[in-house]
Amino acid sequence: MSIVSLDDASDYIFARVLDTLLREDVQQFSSRGRQVSPESVGHAAAQDGGDWWHLAHLAAGELWIPVQASAFMQRWRYRQGPVIARPAGRDDPLELTNCAALLEWLSAGLEPSELEHYRHFAIECREAALHGLRCRQAQQDYFSAGRDQSQGEGGWAQRFLHYDRLASYLDHPYYPTARAKSGFSVEDLERYAPEFQPRFQLRWLAVPRAFCQASRAEEPHWIPDFARVGLSETLAADYRLIPVHPFLWDQALRPLLQDAGLDQQVIRAPGACVEVVPTLSVRSLMLLERPGTHIKLPLTIRTLGSRNIRTVKPSTIGDGQRVQDLLGAIARQDEQLQGRLLLTDESLGAHVDGHSFLGYIQRLYPQEVTDGTLVSVAGLLAVTPSGCRVFEELSGRFYQGDTRAFLRHYLDLTLAVHVTLWLRYGIALESNQQNSMLLLGPAAGSMRLLLKDNDAPRIERESLAARWPELYRHVEGLQDQRIWSQDPLALGQMFTTITLQLNLAPLIEGMVQLRYGERRELYRLLLQALEDSLAALPNEDATELRRLLLEDDKLYAKYLLTAGTLQSKSHSGAADINKFYGKSAPNFLWEAL
Repeated sequence: MSIVSLDDASDYIFARVLDTLLREDVQQFSSRGRQVSPESVGHAAAQDGGDWWHLAHLAAGELWIPVQASAFMQRWRYRQGPVIARPAGRDDPLELTNCAALLEWLSAGLEPSELEHYRHFAIECREAALHGLRCRQAQQDYFSAGRDQSQGEGGWAQRFLHYDRLASYLDHPYYPTARAKSGFSVEDLERYAPEFQPRFQLRWLAVPRAFCQASRAEEPHWIPDFARVGLSETLAADYRLIPVHPFLWDQALRPLLQDAGLDQQVIRAPGACVEVVPTLSVRSLMLLERPGTHIKLPLTIRTLGSRNIRTVKPSTIGDGQRVQDLLGAIARQDEQLQGRLLLTDESLGAHVDGHSFLGYIQRLYPQEVTDGTLVSVAGLLAVTPSGCRVFEELSGRFYQGDTRAFLRHYLDLTLAVHVTLWLRYGIALESNQQNSMLLLGPAAGSMRLLLKDNDAPRIERESLAARWPELYRHVEGLQDQRIWSQDPLALGQMFTTITLQLNLAPLIEGMVQLRYGERRELYRLLLQALEDSLAALPNEDATELRRLLLEDDKLYAKYLLTAGTLQSKSHSGAADINKFYGKSAPNFLWEAL
């Protein structure tokens, strides 16, 4: 929809929230609702000839939602129109037309602790509308400026930043208020968000060496001298410089240091230096002087849920590289992955006394990226300044305009990597659309998969240790014990909700909407790529994969709004809010059967 005002942005978020309530069965929206005719609603607004969804079990009263049938991720989704509510004990209905009114209605009868979650989500909805409107304006400004490097102008870093910025304007496929970066004001967005790609300099904290725990002894090349940040070089013997994001420096650093008992131990450097630009993940920053080096810094904002705070957990510093080492060893020995998989080097990082708000992870991109075009999977459907989509532009440049060839190559590549990891090695990666990148070129038709930030996979420990003991040694020291899967189903759930539902299916759905083919024929390409990946692994047991993806009529779906915002962990039972599932999504792969 066209968003030119705050009302437009609010309506857009309202629609996304209603879709998610239905998809995640929040307050049994789907399981206890039923389809009804317009006549049964008893309201003038309902006489539009469309379908309505009736909820009679809510504490506040009855609810009617205008809906339309859907085959992707949910049986019903919201269609434009007012939500009609009839308060308990009253005959006169009213219309709910925004998130605040809807969430107030749904808050009736909740326990005080759960009620607070709904209040926080109402704030998040307002932030999403405000941030979304400003980011849409930023997109228009960027396009009007004509900064289109779509045909390979500039170096690889310029192309990276261009496509990264385009991806930032495209919303998350499922989380309704992903546009909100809670904790950022609109002005903070302009200073630090990828939608604006501002340049800024890092701030620096001198920390006693005894408090610094680094993964390696040497310091990164980009750490400045003490004099460069306005401190005496005599401090170097006893202190290390730790980078701090300027947002954290200005907003929350002082109270965080006080709470940690560090305020009298550290020295705030007066000068800023080392110029960076934010990438799609906000907290990962590209060094402008060395674009192949990125730094992941803690932030106190929240995205994709009120409990998803974007600090850097100390355990992820070591665990991420352990997993990268494992994947690198697999890629060298397995013919299915050789020449197809690239990895970032994340072996250098540090934290301060175990605190998640002070530290960093250095991410080095492999040399191969300098000869190609590196594009986030998250941005394949993004609009370019010329008006086409990124996948169309890439198809034109590398596949002679054949979008079907681009899609087939992408499906083959992604499934070859992830099905091999799952079936042969017992590994499922949380390599979502942001952490999965395609390296295209330099030759036409060349496509490789680059993976980064792999600190939260699921691995079958006993299987890996027994079958691949040399590989197991790379990860036997993992700190986060949740990585070790106790149930084979966990790998299937992650593969389904990440690889299939985040990385592959949205592109197909987008291509269908753009009339590049019927759903059945495009999902047949996916199914063929899946069968080809299984045929290349004739000795591996694919029983669980076939059951989950091809035999069951429902697929697992991630319930991120439920676990990340609307329910406490004690209520949802989620050990990890990013891995909380429900089996409710219609199996769209059946389209191809």
